[in-house]
Amino acid sequence: MTFYLSTVYIDDMNKEKMLNELFLPCNKNRPCEQELKNIFDEFYNQFEYDFGLSFDEDFREASVLEGFSDNLDTLLSGFSASNTFLDEVKLSTCAPLTQPYNAIVVLYNFQYDGSITEVKHENLNLQFIGNFKFSWKAYNNR
Repeated sequence: MTFYLSTVYIDDMNKEKMLNELFLPCNKNRPCEQELKNIFDEFYNQFEYDFGLSFDEDFREASVLEGFSDNLDTLLSGFSASNTFLDEVKLSTCAPLTQPYNAIVVLYNFQYDGSITEVKHENLNLQFIGNFKFSWKAYNNR
């Protein structure tokens, strides 16, 4: 998961080769593909590419559990502002979870349209479960 979320800087010497390897032919008709190619001119992030988005890493948290869980309290415990959005997640259409997970990624101050809801690779399966409001003020007053 760590490598999957890591930003890779693109070497100018091998730029064309790297971009051809990174930008998959099966995705060439995605509406966001050209925009991502422009964004990822100097760097690349697999998570961002797979979901067709770009975000500020300063507002991302991620966690990988040793085992799997379908309990939202377990999955979201330890995230810095989870106390401000956990109740909303529990009341959303994603709850209860339909399968157990061992990893979660939280992006703060980010609105995603959910156009890509699931990403599957050989040893990785990620699902977008929703956008939820949180409060920096409530977080800072904890």
